[in-house]
Amino acid sequence: MNKVLPIMMAMALTAPLSLSAMQIASANLTSANITSDAPKTNSDATVVVGSATKPKFTAHSAKDVSKAADAADSANVLLKKRLHGLQQYQAAFNQTVTDAQGNIVHEAQGTLTIMRPNKLRWETTFPDETLLIADGEAVWNIDTFVEQVTIISQDQAIKDNPIVLLTANDDETWDSFVISKLDDAKASSTLEQYQIVPKSTDGQIKSLTLGFNSDGILSTLDMLDAQDQTSALVFSKQDLDFAIDTAKDNLFSVDVPQSYIIDDQR
Repeated sequence: MNKVLPIMMAMALTAPLSLSAMQIASANLTSANITSDAPKTNSDATVVVGSATKPKFTAHSAKDVSKAADAADSANVLLKKRLHGLQQYQAAFNQTVTDAQGNIVHEAQGTLTIMRPNKLRWETTFPDETLLIADGEAVWNIDTFVEQVTIISQDQAIKDNPIVLLTANDDETWDSFVISKLDDAKASSTLEQYQIVPKSTDGQIKSLTLGFNSDGILSTLDMLDAQDQTSALVFSKQDLDFAIDTAKDNLFSVDVPQSYIIDDQR
């Protein structure tokens, strides 16, 4: 399913969110090199050490670091509180994927269902019918067109992917990301927005931005990938209290028809 991913989890659980999570290739991102001809400066803010400039650690900069740490801790707590209200979440979505130049490369409509911890169902109805299920242990990508199911480990599928915070509760997972609350000057709407950036640079996702409405309900999700494609989802018809009969609904389980090819990569 080499299309633009279903939500990169669904993006990996989207890469891009409309491409299959099963076919995300690891991006080899390298750190920017510091050139050896960096100019010397007389500024009090920097000292020249060898070929690179380094900031002086002053009392002022220490306060800035402390302030930033406090803001990050606060954003972490606030986002955890918001997502704690999503013990279960179901919504219709409209998805638009744009490239680095802002051109639309994919559009989709469907339904997202989440149950904490670690369960997700991503189903598109337009332009194609696709289904991706994360059952807590594995991610199942069901392609009805070619009658094939691809299965991968859920831990591997969402490694370093900020989408994991939608369903994860443990501190170890949360500590893998830097979270900031966007102020009014940075926010692109009137929503309460949080940006999540992986500490690792080895993954496919650069950042995830979640937007909550005045009732604290998830309303938008924007994901920027390593190829500078952006997947923007707008949610509607959100339901936080829908009835689930796991024995009957099979929302997070897969019954594979005998005629389907199974590609088990776990």
